[in-house]
Amino acid sequence: MLTESLREDKHLGPFLAIPGKDNGFDIEGLAVVGERLFLGLRGPVLRGWAVVLEVEVAMDDDDPARLGLKAIGEANGPYRKHFLHLGGLGIRDLCVSGADLLILAGPSMDLDGPVAIFRWPGGAKPDDASIVPADRLERLVDVPYGRGSDRAEGVAWFTDDSQSRRMLVVYDAAADHRQPDDHSIVADLFMLPAM
Repeated sequence: MLTESLREDKHLGPFLAIPGKDNGFDIEGLAVVGERLFLGLRGPVLRGWAVVLEVEVAMDDDDPARLGLKAIGEANGPYRKHFLHLGGLGIRDLCVSGADLLILAGPSMDLDGPVAIFRWPGGAKPDDASIVPADRLERLVDVPYGRGSDRAEGVAWFTDDSQSRRMLVVYDAAADHRQPDDHSIVADLFMLPAM
């Protein structure tokens, strides 16, 4: 059901045949909010706009042991589209923060380039499909990146007794300084501003 709908989608359909790391269709982020799943697309990035797909999971009417997708989108389609102006960056990961979504954004293709964590206020509870301009997104922190290494790929909340709002960022293609021995890898913690 989802695949057929995506093939006919006027925005995303043409990108299904393109390799994911060449700005083709590539799901990298995932956030769960109740029965809703938010799928962050690394690609395609469309004239600077990244895409989040929203789906709602439900039991299949014919077979309660199987899950299906509710009709929540345009023309009773199985997904809603949310376009976010991230300045040409694709979505690498998503993380829920109350009613908001935090977005790890970086290059859509296999390139070195800027990486940042953004906050989409209300993004975890949208009422409908949406277009979110840059001035409705908050750039929380810039994440370092390397040349051919240290490509940020995942984010998660890091909690301890301090109750501070810290986000853990993990990297693909870790640089040598992130590999102190054969069994360890170093990630980064970023203190986020009060939201």
